[in-house]
Amino acid sequence: MNFMHLACFATGIAASIASYAAEPVQTRDIPLENFMGAGRLPLPIDLKVPVPVEYLPAKIKKMGYQYWMRPADAVNASATNLPSRHGYLYGSTATDVTYEARTKLFYGIDDPGSLNKLKSAATNIKVTPFKEGKHPAVLVSMISNTTGQPAYFMYMATGVKNQVFFLSFRAPDGRPDIGDAVWAKLAANLK
Repeated sequence: MNFMHLACFATGIAASIASYAAEPVQTRDIPLENFMGAGRLPLPIDLKVPVPVEYLPAKIKKMGYQYWMRPADAVNASATNLPSRHGYLYGSTATDVTYEARTKLFYGIDDPGSLNKLKSAATNIKVTPFKEGKHPAVLVSMISNTTGQPAYFMYMATGVKNQVFFLSFRAPDGRPDIGDAVWAKLAANLK
């Protein structure tokens, strides 16, 4: 391969990478009841979850959890072996976090003690509260000290006692542009 061919080849690769990185993530809004599975939440909650278009519900068995991912990835996935290459999204009612309406705090995530613990496990922590609606919520994004990749979580009060459910998103290849875009769509759906 001569220098001219090599230069054209490198330019083509650079253009492919640039278009890959700039390509917006395509999502569809799934009603929360459909996302979580019928009957998993104690009350109906009017929330649309932005789900990457290629994700479908996966038949992964873990009590209280509902996973969404590419069907091809779901074949070999389990609750302990989730597909980081193409990402996944899941929701759960099994959480140690509780919501206290009087203080408007999600204990276990946005109270001062929990935030200090979180700072020892992650960097670039961003906590965005949505506490004025019928179902208060808090969105969290951060860079995990363990994986070095972005992590995204949302906790929302169910409206029954202090019960909370959560959503978690792992962007394909840990790409923050995709993770941030999906989380921005979720934030827009909360407003």
